[in-house]
Amino acid sequence: MENNRLVEIVSDEEEKLTGNIYLGRVEKVVNALDAIFVNIGNKKNGFLRLKDIPEEYYNYFSLKKIDKGTKLLVQVKKDPVGDKGPQLTANISIAGRYMVLFPFSKVIGVSKKIEDENERARLHDIAKYISENSNLGVIIRTAAEGLDESYIQSEMDLLANRAFEVLEIFKRKRKAQILYKEENLLDYVLREKLTKDVRLIITNNLKHLETIKKYLKIFIKRPKIEIIDGDTFDYMNIYKYFRELFSRKVSLPSGGEIIIDKTEALTIIDVNSKHFVKGKSQQETAFQTNKEAVSEIFRQLRLRNIGGIVLVDFIDMDSNDMKNMLLEQISEEIKKDKSKIEIFGFTKLGLLEMSRKRTVRSFFENYISPCPVCGGAGFIVSPKITIKNLYQKIEEAPKEAKEVIIKLHPHFKNLIEKSKLKKVKDLVYHIHFTYHDPKSFEITWKI
Repeated sequence: MENNRLVEIVSDEEEKLTGNIYLGRVEKVVNALDAIFVNIGNKKNGFLRLKDIPEEYYNYFSLKKIDKGTKLLVQVKKDPVGDKGPQLTANISIAGRYMVLFPFSKVIGVSKKIEDENERARLHDIAKYISENSNLGVIIRTAAEGLDESYIQSEMDLLANRAFEVLEIFKRKRKAQILYKEENLLDYVLREKLTKDVRLIITNNLKHLETIKKYLKIFIKRPKIEIIDGDTFDYMNIYKYFRELFSRKVSLPSGGEIIIDKTEALTIIDVNSKHFVKGKSQQETAFQTNKEAVSEIFRQLRLRNIGGIVLVDFIDMDSNDMKNMLLEQISEEIKKDKSKIEIFGFTKLGLLEMSRKRTVRSFFENYISPCPVCGGAGFIVSPKITIKNLYQKIEEAPKEAKEVIIKLHPHFKNLIEKSKLKKVKDLVYHIHFTYHDPKSFEITWKI
């Protein structure tokens, strides 16, 4: 939580595969896609693009060609979504709190979120030294800012041992299987989310204490740990925020709102001023609403873990200065998000184009299922069409029929009248509004 508002949920509702390393067997090579499908021992085969296999990988394993049945060491890059299997990479990485190690890459880098140039240079020198002495790629993470070199070196030794163990197991095994699993939820949250800005950690589990303290060792000013009885989410009013996530509309403080719609290809966010009319002019009202919307949009991206292409339809602003001020605000919001976000600017139609890297399942995929009535379309056949079909069915009544029992969805209670049905066919009508499907009906004839 930030400023008493929920900004992120990390869930283990479904098993997270991202980061796991597998021994895989090639099932199919698809030259048209420049990709291969790999059996990793799960229900769905993984998808590996050939460009995600580094040159060093071929050299290390003496690979000349990849055919069906070839044994590969692969890592899940993105969790499976819908009918799509997990996306894989052969550029294996082992992530720690302060650094990420790459056995098949000579990359050297420092997190872009570290802005101090002197600190960046110091950490780059450390990364270069580690890489040259270990023959491994190294990227220093944001959490290493200001950290003594000994901590970074200590973690490097740990990660290098893990990488070596994975490679040794891979050489011995033959069957498709998991070789390395990402840490449990508690370790993952503390590794990824615990920064010097955290002031309070709340838990209702005494067993968590030892793990939490392990991660707090390097902090000079340590956050307070609060242990409570009962439900921590209830204690912090999380469930209220959680319920709001099932709505596509999110209210803004001054009366405006944003509307979030997810499609197969992208997420669209619409900004409306709605009840906010206090600005001195239409342009000022638009700018103030858009400013509030920026903060809420980037909060919702993290909260709902929305990834992929995102289009934002802000309220029209004629002033380029106003647009530039919005882009500056957006740059500040991006710094709060650990996921990589790219801003491509405003289109000719005034839509803001951006993308956010997705690795694990979003809120939608974890907590929302398609409606069994509309199949996820968000709409159903008009009641008029259903009633027209009912009339047609009554016209085809058996000659000997005297009465008819019709079962309709409660949705039709004020839409259908016996008098109108009698004009179609003179029968005794028994209408029950108990049918489960608003797109259809059930008819039983009584002779």
